[in-house]
Amino acid sequence: MNEEGRAHRGEPALQGLVEKFETMVEHSEQAFFDVDELEGLIEHYLEQKSIRKAHAVARYARQLYPTNLALKLKHAQICIVSGQGVKAVPLLKELLDIEPLNEEVLITLGSVYSQMSEHKLAIDCFKRALVFADRETKREIRIDIALEFENLGNWHEAIRNLHAALEEDAMNETAVYELAFCYERTEQFKQAAVFYEQFLEKQPYSFAAWYSMGNALQQCGRYTRAIDAYDFAIAIESAFGPAYHQKAEALVAMERYQDALHTYEETLSFEEPSPSTRCYMGECLERIGDLDRAEEYYRESLKLDPQFADAFVGLGILSDMRGRLSTACSYFEQALKIEPKHADYHLLLATCLKKREEHDLAEEIYTKGLLLDIQHEELWLERVDNLQLAVRHEDALLVIDDGLAALQNAPKLSYRRFISQYALGQHKAAFDLLELLLTNHYDQSEILLNFLPALANDARYIERIERFKL
Repeated sequence: MNEEGRAHRGEPALQGLVEKFETMVEHSEQAFFDVDELEGLIEHYLEQKSIRKAHAVARYARQLYPTNLALKLKHAQICIVSGQGVKAVPLLKELLDIEPLNEEVLITLGSVYSQMSEHKLAIDCFKRALVFADRETKREIRIDIALEFENLGNWHEAIRNLHAALEEDAMNETAVYELAFCYERTEQFKQAAVFYEQFLEKQPYSFAAWYSMGNALQQCGRYTRAIDAYDFAIAIESAFGPAYHQKAEALVAMERYQDALHTYEETLSFEEPSPSTRCYMGECLERIGDLDRAEEYYRESLKLDPQFADAFVGLGILSDMRGRLSTACSYFEQALKIEPKHADYHLLLATCLKKREEHDLAEEIYTKGLLLDIQHEELWLERVDNLQLAVRHEDALLVIDDGLAALQNAPKLSYRRFISQYALGQHKAAFDLLELLLTNHYDQSEILLNFLPALANDARYIERIERFKL
């Protein structure tokens, strides 16, 4: 059924058919067209996105050939393309009553159910089509089935079907990428790395598999091996930008900023410079201490996109590093105007205000940030630090209570409680808490002297530290 009408595509004869049909409509006449010609006209108009004309052909086709199955399928396809998939369902079911083994009808009905979010019904149609499909069609149907299971959140079945798709066609790049997505969603990074390693033993020239293995290894913190995998992907497909960008990200994680910068520069030989790439390059330069060049890259990023918030953040961090706190705050404020719901930007602005001893305004910004992300531990810690620097220890203790309720397990925040209790003279409660913290989280006790240097001369503190050290 799906082969009908193909002969007219792209042929000079098609233009004659179009003129014949449109002249007939214009003069309200009748003319003869065979089934192939009508199918060709419908496909032509669908390709041209002339839905109204496609509908006109379908209506005329029903007059000439009211029982023809191929034309009924075309009518259903027009409904789908025009966003009226619901109307296509009864037409397709009618066709299946006549031809229950027609794979094209089953696939089309499955696609409609998918659009309607009836994923189980879609899977049923695709599975029935799978029985009769040829090898080429099967590889596509396997992907369709996997995608429906993804939509249902059934990652196990999605992975199983993607494995089956790769068994049928090891070069199916869509299956490789979808499999990587499923492993990522289920956080099965180790399993993903093992699978791709085994897959690559059989298909060593699959750049998609090398790239996906690199991503899995990077998620496992195995950066050196991830970089090797990205290099293999690049060797096979030298202009595959994502591999360069992920390789650079891995190099940054290893603090190899100069190498990361070089990797980003390599992308410029086949990609137009993007705001994000310029910004990442600026961050690398910032990390190696070349602040002037970093600023140039951040400004180049803003030339490409004046609304690129991360570039304003980069300029703000540079200003902070240079001790220009007022300028830094201005840049962070610009970033927040662009992305007002970004909790990290609230953290940066509030912390800069804290350094300027604008504690009340900093408290306001920290609070707004926590309204966006109540489990942002650093926001809680910096907010408490701000209150303690302002000698507002009673308020700090209330905020610590709220933070511990939100975070459940946050020993750093509990150590902040000790600081405020000690500062308020609540020494018994403070040292009882310290005993508990040293029992369970001794490794984090070193922060106390940073906040309360006087503890170095407090015998009660020294005795406990020495006792729990053993």
